[in-house]
Amino acid sequence: MEIEKIRDCTLVYTRPDEAIVITCDSIGAIGNKPEDVVKVTPEHSGHETAKVALAEMLAIGATPVAISNGLTMEMTPTGERFVNGIREAMAELPEYPMALTGSSEDNMPTLQTGAGITVVGIIKKEAIRFRCTRPKDVAVLLGKPLCGESFSKELHLALRLPDFHKISQLPEGREMVPVGSKGIGYEVKKIAEDNGLTFNYVEDCPFDLKASGGPSASCILTLDPEDLPGLEERVGKMVTVLGRFA
Repeated sequence: MEIEKIRDCTLVYTRPDEAIVITCDSIGAIGNKPEDVVKVTPEHSGHETAKVALAEMLAIGATPVAISNGLTMEMTPTGERFVNGIREAMAELPEYPMALTGSSEDNMPTLQTGAGITVVGIIKKEAIRFRCTRPKDVAVLLGKPLCGESFSKELHLALRLPDFHKISQLPEGREMVPVGSKGIGYEVKKIAEDNGLTFNYVEDCPFDLKASGGPSASCILTLDPEDLPGLEERVGKMVTVLGRFA
């Protein structure tokens, strides 16, 4: 059995041409419990944590089939509301019927929100979107990196799960990478390294390349520069050109 690590995805090959894909995300101190640092509803915390793991799954080209949640809090009432947020995320992707399972902490009183979410999917080897960026391709940012309280204030600029599905279906897209906690610069550098390329940023890039991207509020897409015209209309979100690979 072959196991391969691609970015934040682990692939377990059950056959030479097909693999199980595993992605995950965690959350802590973001919710409505007494000692949470960022105050949001449990539904919001559940939705956004599931969204991150699902976005990674869609970005690589896999089909999600199941979600597992490990809650470090009681099921009633906080856990139930958190799970409702996960269900809301699942409902945004009707193209992918998924099973849901999980566990909660009902033996100890908890004062902070905490959870880990794992998504399981399947993929054919030829469908994997990895190491397919070419010299002279451009990298664009779709959406806007948003973290913490700025996320809720500019939610309309963030990518949602239907956006990730739409972007994953673009025939002109080469590689698609959600921006995580390490920021735009880290993700672009990894794409370049994985493809044996270098990257030249545009002058006056409007984003802090080291700032956290938050809960997959944006993603990087690589494509031929000839496919740039009309991309913003096709995606329906803000598009920013970051630079070009060489």
